[in-house]
Amino acid sequence: HPPEQLVWRAARSSGAAPTYFRPNGRFLDGGLLANNPTLDAMTEIHEYNQDMIRKGQRNKVKKLSIVVSLGTGKSPQVPVTCVDVFRPSNPWELAKTVFGAKELGKMVVDCCTDPDGRAVDRARAWCEMVDIQYFRLNPQLGTDIMLDEVSDAVLVNALWETEVYIHEHREEFQKLVQLLLSP
Repeated sequence: HPPEQLVWRAARSSGAAPTYFRPNGRFLDGGLLANNPTLDAMTEIHEYNQDMIRKGQRNKVKKLSIVVSLGTGKSPQVPVTCVDVFRPSNPWELAKTVFGAKELGKMVVDCCTDPDGRAVDRARAWCEMVDIQYFRLNPQLGTDIMLDEVSDAVLVNALWETEVYIHEHREEFQKLVQLLLSP
């Protein structure tokens, strides 16, 4: 039930990244399944609305008019090394296959945990199809920042890059503010 969900509990559960933080009860971070959960949240709202309609409680249906997707910053793109996974016929080829398999595994994890890319494209397209305003706010970062980063220099630089992003996208932010403040 949405009224029973506490914001702090949802935030804590969504931040329970495996190997970094302990799970919060039965919930843990869904980064491998939905690192950008915009469509998941929209689906939850849709299912809630369908349930209310089935129960004859149309007055409880929640109509989406705007979706704001907040990113944590885009990491710089790195070139992909050659991924060559094949059945080896000698020890040298075995070493190449192991390296290729490792690179392939890294690519799969990167693809599954990518918060941008196709996940954003699908959410934006879905919103446009049903006439919902969509905003994705996610500054480009100059370096890849680890989840457990503690360096002041790295974190201050990320803050600065975020300030630059806000300045460069100020018209989009102003439009968002107007939409959020309108009745």
